[in-house]
Amino acid sequence: MTLTLFIHLMAIGIWAGCVATEVVCELAQKHVKFKDSYIASLHWSIDKFVEIPAIVITAITGYLMLNNVVFDPLITIKVSAGILAVVFNLVASYSVYQRYRCLLADNEKGYLKYDLMHERIGVGCVLFILIAILLDIKHNKSLGIVPSALGRLRAPQDRR
Repeated sequence: MTLTLFIHLMAIGIWAGCVATEVVCELAQKHVKFKDSYIASLHWSIDKFVEIPAIVITAITGYLMLNNVVFDPLITIKVSAGILAVVFNLVASYSVYQRYRCLLADNEKGYLKYDLMHERIGVGCVLFILIAILLDIKHNKSLGIVPSALGRLRAPQDRR
């Protein structure tokens, strides 16, 4: 495994962990009134300090690895899904920021507008992240590559 791939995978893990955390927090605050909700502030802090840097690192390392890729239809779809995940997530982060600004300005109408925008875009983001990850797993299996963690889970007598 190259250093670039290692950094790429770590960044994807951090990014996916942020998305999972945000989904849980958003769902927990779904029925809380506008003024009582902490989600706008929390979500913007996660995006600003953790998620956006992870997305940028994922995008840069992904781009750096493109020179070493032999493109086939599966890889093309995977890379496209990854690019769409980045774009959707950056638009989602914009809506999170605007929702936060509306909260600070006591603008409930704007808050609800960006909240709805975030919900709709967030679904696409999660979908494209999952597609890219699942296609990577499928592609690696088709090449006969088994993640090393799976190899460690096998009983010693099963290793060959």
